[in-house]
Amino acid sequence: MSGAGSARRIGIISNPLSRLLRKGRGGLGAQAAGLPLAAPTTTAELRTALADFAARGVDLVAVQGGDGTLREVLTALPAAFGDHPPDIALLAAGKTNLAARVLGSAGPGEAALARLLQAAQRGTLRRRLLPVLEVARPGLHDTTPLNGLLFGAGAFTEAKLLADRALHRRDIHNRLMVLLALAGVALRSLWGRDASLRTGAPMELAPDDLVPREGQRFLVLATPLDQLMLGLWPFWGEGPGPVRWLDVEAPPQRLAAALWASVQGRPRSWMPAAGYRSGNASRLAIRLGVPFVLDGEVFEPGPEGLVLSAPRRVAFMTP
Repeated sequence: MSGAGSARRIGIISNPLSRLLRKGRGGLGAQAAGLPLAAPTTTAELRTALADFAARGVDLVAVQGGDGTLREVLTALPAAFGDHPPDIALLAAGKTNLAARVLGSAGPGEAALARLLQAAQRGTLRRRLLPVLEVARPGLHDTTPLNGLLFGAGAFTEAKLLADRALHRRDIHNRLMVLLALAGVALRSLWGRDASLRTGAPMELAPDDLVPREGQRFLVLATPLDQLMLGLWPFWGEGPGPVRWLDVEAPPQRLAAALWASVQGRPRSWMPAAGYRSGNASRLAIRLGVPFVLDGEVFEPGPEGLVLSAPRRVAFMTP
């Protein structure tokens, strides 16, 4: 990370549907006076707001919301800013806030915005340049590629759906929500109470120019990040690109031991032979017929599957 200059033109995207704002918290108050500010509720409104920011010379976008808000902003940036995206600062106000916990955040609301503005004025903002994951869905017409930070399919989708059904309704959020959802899926798999989960779903994966591998998959993950929350880091191996990927065959073998290895960040020598593969790629092609998750939201794949890459980088700023 490095410092950033003080001559910044800051615009604010605030998600009025985020958890804190719906509870009447996280208002930006007088700190936002005079700054370009938008509170879009639709994708079209967001695109219009970002195009206006670009026309007004905004070079730092403060995003108040959660992971989903950030995903929508990252997805809409190329159309508004082209090959020169603005820097991003996170004002975390969502449910899980994975990006904020990994990349840093001033927090939500007026006090957080004040810290951001003061750091920008002093020229002390810290800058972290990272690749952004692009998820293209070939075969879907008039569909903009999705941009985000964490992709998951298989058991990861099940964990997301479990969180939506059981945990959000009880107002359990953030790291506890993620931990409980992942633990619930793992226990269902370990105890064999959910045969369909252990059986997995048919997928075909092809990192870069490797021969595609077909079969039943229990879990697929991909990210350009170099760390996750909760101390989990289930990636290892080598490769030329910025997309880190994990591929777990179904039914998962020695799942408890593999989970423990992931928590420790140290893969075991037996894991590749047991169906656990990981590496880095410039391009990851996936054919699947089941939904996937990108930064906390479930999406349907295209008829020709997905292509994951990371062709752009964005700078994330923290005070």
